[in-house]
This record gives sequence, structure tokens and C-alpha cells, in this order.
Amino acid sequence: MALSPGQAEHYRRAGFVSGVPVFTAEECRAFRDAAERFEMDHPVDRKWAFDIKCNLLFDWVHANATHPRLLEAVTALLGQDLLLTNSVFRIKEPGSATHYGWHQDSARILVDPAPAIAYVAISEATRGNGCLAVIPGTHDRVRPFDLVENPGQARRKVARVRDVDPDRAVYLELRLGEVALFNANVVHGSAPNRGEVRRFAILHDYTATAARQSLGMGSGQVVAGRDTVGGFGHEPPPSASFEDNVKTRRAILNTYPENILMGPLPPGGTPSFPDRRPVG
Repeated sequence: MALSPGQAEHYRRAGFVSGVPVFTAEECRAFRDAAERFEMDHPVDRKWAFDIKCNLLFDWVHANATHPRLLEAVTALLGQDLLLTNSVFRIKEPGSATHYGWHQDSARILVDPAPAIAYVAISEATRGNGCLAVIPGTHDRVRPFDLVENPGQARRKVARVRDVDPDRAVYLELRLGEVALFNANVVHGSAPNRGEVRRFAILHDYTATAARQSLGMGSGQVVAGRDTVGGFGHEPPPSASFEDNVKTRRAILNTYPENILMGPLPPGGTPSFPDRRPVG
């Protein structure tokens, strides 16, 4: 789905654009069926497998992230040469108290130009079920933050912004199949799910191949155009074998452990990330 010039300008100025129609109801149902089938078949693996870099584990997640209509929208913002640098599920159960306070994803490792993150609404996203909210215009710089544990995500810390005016928040309510695109530097968060059904979403991070990290070396899958710069390690697309993909993901995250979600390694530290078994 091509963005209009006005939508692209709003993204650059405010740090987000919302309500972009990308996926059909049938495509959303097929995606959700695949995810919930995995949950039933792999109850022990579900929690870590739906976390960081799940695009390396599931070919159907990779297919969602590389849907032509989605890539058309992202390339309008970042250019024709793109890496998919992360995918992660965001599922809030009905009545769940899980919430994500105001934060900036790329506060600890800066990427220039900043990645664009696509929130794909596999179910409707409303204020009642804890939709994403953003503070417009806050993608211009890193705000003062405290490093805190992220709720419900083992071994993940986030840069929780100290001073935020919630009255400025814009709530990105989405219909089924719509997408919100936001700059990885924009201050954002979400509230608990006070509704009676699951809030079901997946987020994809896209990075221009010409981008540079301030620290370390990230990695990604080339999903549009070419990478002639080589500033990021290259990841293969997932195969149809989950067990093979588990090994690939583990190898990638041990080789390229520094990215905007995992942050910098401490001096003398070893990679630590959600996995089937403890790492390091």
C-alpha cells in the first residue's frame, strides 16, 4: 500500500503514520491460525519463540513482514534497500495487566537513519485493549531515561523515559489488518488490556541498508533491494523446519548480540536473550 506524500511527511514530522490498510481479514485469520496452532503444539516454546527475532523462526512471520503491500509502505519512508532487523509478537490476553511504559526503542544503541517499526493489527487495537500510543515529535533525540526490566520479557531491559506529558499522547487505534508505522526513536507505550478478547499484533522492525549503528553490529534479512554497504550482518530467511530455525536464530543472536532491542553488551559480558535454554 503506497503512502501518500502527506502520510510520508507526517511520519517525518510527527514520527508516525497510522491506519494504513495492508492485510485482508483472510490474511489476518490465516496468520493468527498459524500462531495459535504453534501455541497449542509448542506450549513450552511459545513464550521465548514469540519474542526477539521470531522472523528467524517462522516462515509465515517472514511472509507477513515481506508482504508486498507492507514493503511498499516502508520503502516510501526508508528507501528501496531494506533490512528486516526484528519481528516480535505483542499479544495481550483479556484482563491482562501487562503494560509498556513510555520508552524509546533505540535509546541505548542509536541507528541513523532510525528504523521504522510496523505494528500489524492481527486483531483490532483499541484504547480498551491497550493499543499503542505515541508522543508526536519525540523522535528528534534521545530523552533522559532509566533502564528498567520490561514486563513479561525475560532478559530484556528498556529505556523508560523519565518525563512524559501523557496529555500529548495519540492513541493508534487500528482496524483488523491495518498497520501503524512509527520511528524507533519516538516515545511510545501501551496500557493493559481491559477488554474481553486478546489483543493480537506483531511488530516488524525495518532498517535501511545504508544505516549505521552507534555501537556494535546488528544483523537483518535483506527484504527489499540490495545491501551494497555491509554495515549489518546478513541473516537467512527461515526454512520450514522450526527445529532447524531454532539453531539458526541462536547462532545469529550469539554472533550479532548488539541491536536496539537487546542493547549493548556490558564489558566482558556474554549474549543473553530469550531462548529454549539458557545462553552463555
